Amino acid sequence: MKTATVNINNYVKVKLNEFGLSVMKSNREELQRIAPSLPDFTPPATDSEGYSKFQLWSLMQAFGPVIHLGGELPFDSEIQFTCESVIEEEE
Repeated sequence: MKTATVNINNYVKVKLNEFGLSVMKSNREELQRIAPSLPDFTPPATDSEGYSKFQLWSLMQAFGPVIHLGGELPFDSEIQFTCESVIEEEE
């Protein structure tokens, strides 16, 4: 097994689905009620493999309230973490 040390400010990459995009759009609309001058929702950029990049804290803030056992996930369950190093553990 490998262990990675990841800072909450590090970037992660996820593949958003339609539910995830709708959560992001809803969050933006909520902010626009408070600050109407904000631009309309624009989906995040994706790389050639379909991944979108977020800081870990931002991903947790945006999707934490909708993630629960048995619920629909806003992105594929596989998350790519960026980190400085990976430590090999002995089993």
